Amino acid sequence: MKKSTRRFSLTFSAACAALMSIANIGHGAGHFTSGLQDQYPEYDLNDTYVFESSNEGHTSFISSSNPSAPGTGEAPGAVFGQGGQYNLHIAQDGKLETGMTFVITFEDDNFEVRKVDAPNAPVGEQGKLFGSGKIGEAISLPGGIRAWVGRGQDPFFGNGVGLAKFNAAKQNGSFAPEVFKEDGDLFVGATASFVVVDVPNQMLGEEISVFTTTSVEHKGEWVQVDRHANVLFPYVFLADTPAVQEDHGQHRPDLDVEERRQAIVNNVFWAVSASKTKPETAVEYANEVADMIMPDVITYTPGTTANYAVDGLNGRALHDDAMNTVLQLMNGVSIDDNAYNATRYATEFPYIVSAE
Repeated sequence: MKKSTRRFSLTFSAACAALMSIANIGHGAGHFTSGLQDQYPEYDLNDTYVFESSNEGHTSFISSSNPSAPGTGEAPGAVFGQGGQYNLHIAQDGKLETGMTFVITFEDDNFEVRKVDAPNAPVGEQGKLFGSGKIGEAISLPGGIRAWVGRGQDPFFGNGVGLAKFNAAKQNGSFAPEVFKEDGDLFVGATASFVVVDVPNQMLGEEISVFTTTSVEHKGEWVQVDRHANVLFPYVFLADTPAVQEDHGQHRPDLDVEERRQAIVNNVFWAVSASKTKPETAVEYANEVADMIMPDVITYTPGTTANYAVDGLNGRALHDDAMNTVLQLMNGVSIDDNAYNATRYATEFPYIVSAE
């Protein structure tokens, strides 16, 4: 879950900012501003889900963006951005060389789905037209693919205020899991914009690596606005390296291991040093976690039960307690964020509960 800072009182990052202002804490506690996300809030990515579809033999992919104010459900002025791209990248190999990218674009109440036969397609590449429809209506595409886009209730649950406090304490060298007892689910009543795509498993292969991006034409050239895969990635794993954190949205996963892995190792080492949970094996543990989440993609074996858990990151289901998982990975010990699954989703495609 990642949100931009433009809607100061509306998003998780805004909660972080407010808390840091109160506590007079600097950027290292978890708040950052991306210039492109600030300029193009409709393309601010929040979450990525990958799991076994309700349609047998298919895998479902969900990307959410453009959040409302938690607790209000009020939609932003534009549900989806016009003229830019919402991209779903699906790789069939670890090097991101084979696979596909679905490109979704919007014009008024209509949307088009295009397909590029490469998983790490260059920013702005359009692909071949695959199908079109209206926002809020499911459409069928060639090869048994289905797609739906629309506004709905945000299924994510997590103690965002508690995480801001926890990160602030860590900046001072303290391990403070007790702060999560003071708050609960920040996202009750929140809404977001969703892209949902259902793909037959026979098109995917044995294992896939998934990430999402958004892009727009900016000053005469296509630029990447945001990127998302693992939950809360910048707010947990990059919270202590603000320069890397800020740049992450405009980065691509094929360069993660080379350019990001050491930052992850350093941040996890710092966290377990504060928690004192791995006194003899802190370095080894930090490297193990870095190998699990680098590159920043969601890996999934099609046809299996998705489970975003410490003992194995295999896709991500709508009910997975993802914040608890990343807190445990980062700190080396189980931490309960005091936010519980409210099942704000449906069990059948397209899964999203309407915001209307």
